[in-house]
Amino acid sequence: MPAERATPAVLSEGKLIMGRKALRTLVVSGALVAGVGLVGVSAASAVISSGSSRSEVASSVNYVVTKTATVDGLRVRTGPGTGSGILGQIYGGEPVQVIASVRDSGGQRWDLVMLQTDSAGGLPAGYVGWVTEEYLY
Repeated sequence: MPAERATPAVLSEGKLIMGRKALRTLVVSGALVAGVGLVGVSAASAVISSGSSRSEVASSVNYVVTKTATVDGLRVRTGPGTGSGILGQIYGGEPVQVIASVRDSGGQRWDLVMLQTDSAGGLPAGYVGWVTEEYLY
């Protein structure tokens, strides 16, 4: 089995390809930059690695996607689901880059996102967390 690349992503024909290890590294790096600490990192990493195979992650995120928040006060969480801790909020019109997507047990889709600009809610650009996809366009 070939070793995964150390880089967080590989671009191939305009598509973003991430292995489990690379995605976990990106989550941990973003969380540390954002000041989430080990609790947020553990929650995000656990969701990515639990039950996710390399092909599932690659199929859910196979290219760079930028979306925009459609509401004010969209909660950025430590993990996918309303039971996860709230890290802060983003506001309508603020762009985010989607890193990964998962569905919770109720069928709601959650996106792991990285803020592209500083948020009006005080979160810095580069901040990584989970938001419900329902309020992204």
